Amino acid sequence: MSRILPHRAAGYIEVVFDGHEDWLSAVDTIERIVAAVEQLDVRRVLLDFRLVDMRVAVVEAPHVAEFFHEFAHQQMSIGIIRPVDQRACATINAFAANMLAQGHEIRDLDAAADVEAWTRTPATRLRRTG
Repeated sequence: MSRILPHRAAGYIEVVFDGHEDWLSAVDTIERIVAAVEQLDVRRVLLDFRLVDMRVAVVEAPHVAEFFHEFAHQQMSIGIIRPVDQRACATINAFAANMLAQGHEIRDLDAAADVEAWTRTPATRLRRTG
């Protein structure tokens, strides 16, 4: 089950994917992310995939991204902490590429310093899409 941690003062939410993530849980997580984004009025999302047991196939990832984009109704700045598992990374890469193609800001956060910098830097040039 993923956990959503609000960081209102810093203007973002953090999503920690912890355990099994398949199509159904991805849809549930996206709905919860969008609700938190709307409630807190933020456009920045930190996605931490280090603990994920990815069950979404690479070919399904663009569809997950499309659902996320359509449901969100706004461009977002998305910071991504990738998993160690190469198969899961391939899925996250496909998701990130599709989100980038739809106009979202994507940042790979490979080191703790990258995460720290992203959490302290506000998003720019984001607009509503719906």
